[in-house]
Amino acid sequence: MTALHSPHSEAPPEAQARRLGSVRARLAGSPLVRHGGILRTRLVRPADLEALVRDAVESHARATEARVESSADLRGDPERWLESAPGGDAINRFATSEAVLERLRCATDVPWQPAGPGSWSYYRRSGHHLGLHQDLAVCDLAVITCVVDEGDSRDSGVLRLWPSRVRDDLDAIRRDPTGAVDIRLQAGETLVLLGGIVAHQLMPLAPDHVRIVAPLCYQVDPTRPE
Repeated sequence: MTALHSPHSEAPPEAQARRLGSVRARLAGSPLVRHGGILRTRLVRPADLEALVRDAVESHARATEARVESSADLRGDPERWLESAPGGDAINRFATSEAVLERLRCATDVPWQPAGPGSWSYYRRSGHHLGLHQDLAVCDLAVITCVVDEGDSRDSGVLRLWPSRVRDDLDAIRRDPTGAVDIRLQAGETLVLLGGIVAHQLMPLAPDHVRIVAPLCYQVDPTRPE
């Protein structure tokens, strides 16, 4: 499981409501919200991408497989099939770098801090996927960075999101999936996402397609100046 999708790391929704309630007005006028709660960007400098790829490859030795074929429909606990591993120094330096934190602040008008250490998600077998879900309450802001995308094919590995359906529950979206937005992150690209609000899923991989992403979680940082 990943930092974004482990049911054992759930934080009380009330705590998240308090954190976000304190910044709601600023967040509402931010570039992120003006783009529907999703913002595609580049946070990785070209010089740093090689180190992140090396971190992901080396970390795979510690990867575990998660295969859940039916979900209890709990927030952050979708049906899924993927491998994940704790990250190394490179991804943690990236997650905590002042440059990344400042870019996130500019995108949201809110200061952030990592909710936990970095991790890697590996989609490398035909059928690997992540089902429809919203993120855990521990994750106020999701920052998903792709470092490897090899052998893509049509909808394989596409991140499908429903930014216009934030008032609908997951069952309603399953019954009528209209309004989806598809994003295929290339290596070096990042998606900044209000993942606890915007429903999303990663479509199943086709044969010979490999994707490696870092799904980072951030929380509002009350210690930093606005």
